[in-house]
Amino acid sequence: MVKNNFSDLLTLSDLSSEQLQRLISLSAEKKKEFQLKGANRLLEGRTGIMLFEKPSLRTRVTFEVAMVQLGGHMIQLQPEHVSLGKRETVKDAAYNLSRWVDCIVARTFSHELLVELAQHASVPVINALTDLHHPCQALALALTLKEKRGELKGLNLVFVGDGNNVANSLAELCGHLGMNFILACPSGFEMPERVIEQIQPLFKKHGGRFETNHDPKLAVRNADLIYTDVWVSMGQESESEQKKAHFLPFQVNNDLLKQAPQHCLVTHCLPAHRGEEITDEVMDSPQSICFDEAENRLHAQKAVLMALLVPGMLS
Repeated sequence: MVKNNFSDLLTLSDLSSEQLQRLISLSAEKKKEFQLKGANRLLEGRTGIMLFEKPSLRTRVTFEVAMVQLGGHMIQLQPEHVSLGKRETVKDAAYNLSRWVDCIVARTFSHELLVELAQHASVPVINALTDLHHPCQALALALTLKEKRGELKGLNLVFVGDGNNVANSLAELCGHLGMNFILACPSGFEMPERVIEQIQPLFKKHGGRFETNHDPKLAVRNADLIYTDVWVSMGQESESEQKKAHFLPFQVNNDLLKQAPQHCLVTHCLPAHRGEEITDEVMDSPQSICFDEAENRLHAQKAVLMALLVPGMLS
């Protein structure tokens, strides 16, 4: 199998803005189709493999259910059974898997490992989260916002928290769609400069704005959506106490929400540490869309699988 245009999903930069728009539309179509008609068998006979170095609830379940609803099958491999780059080289693992399965869904600590896997695999590789990007999460948000707000161009998305993998992918999403992305974080916890440099041309091209603000109350003043995530990502547990001291003023609570417009929505990529980065009263409020977004992981990932495995799906 020879890879062609949009052959992997490692970051949202792998998509053109037009392909991203079509992928969001495809997600909406498949969700509506499933609600009206139930499962289809578009990927019957196809098999995917899931290689996860980190724990997962939403990503694992939604990818497996997505493949099953499309008529295919997904195999979960435990990390100790593979040990990419240790038990055997990443290249050899990619060569082997490409002979057996139709796609590889990988959740790794190192983004570079995922890139290496995609370089040697002749089947599509999908980023199920790395330390640098989480594109499937951003796609689920796009579908959810489309349902709640309709037109996305010009909306203000304020990410309150660490400039982490989720923030990176959400900023890419906003750049593609002409949305404004504001990162509200403590000084020293900004997004990596290399990521900012990569996405700035998208904002320039599509009319959105990227900015960093160290005052959360000022940052949310015109927010259409407040997004947050855990302060300590998987693999950074040793930094927990140090980070909490910096991030306490950035908790998404009622006091912060009062600084935003009344129509402002709130979401979290989950899992949430309730009482830390977000309070119960906000997470369970009518303005919260985090569980709608979690539901839409299923439909967004269904669209990703179809787009990568069915020729011409994004044409």
